[in-house]
Amino acid sequence: MKEKIKINLLGFYDLVLALSAIYIGGMMISSRGGMFTKYPKEWLPKVPFDNWIVPGIITIVLFGLGNIISAILSFRKGNSKFWVVSVIMGVLLFMSIITQVIVLGEWYMATVEFLILSIGQLCLCIAAFTR
Repeated sequence: MKEKIKINLLGFYDLVLALSAIYIGGMMISSRGGMFTKYPKEWLPKVPFDNWIVPGIITIVLFGLGNIISAILSFRKGNSKFWVVSVIMGVLLFMSIITQVIVLGEWYMATVEFLILSIGQLCLCIAAFTR
């Protein structure tokens, strides 16, 4: 029974991450003039984008859909490799945050939050894998 709880917890966590990524990506796409107010405007010259529309689309497609797939695989019965997609998504989120810190040269409150979320996802993957 503990294994099922771990698997369902990982699936729920992946689903929450997916919905959050879709929401944030939607906010980035629909932001006025393509300027996402949650991040400093000073970052735009440091990134290869003119506005936050392309990163918003990437967020929705990569992290939103990727975590939805991971959640679906976690909730499906009889799938022994359900955790692999979740590990991939956790590593991608972790690496994107590290890359962001390297490119921007600074930490931001959201950076720390996303780093903690990626570590949480990887820890849940380890717990589900070691059932």
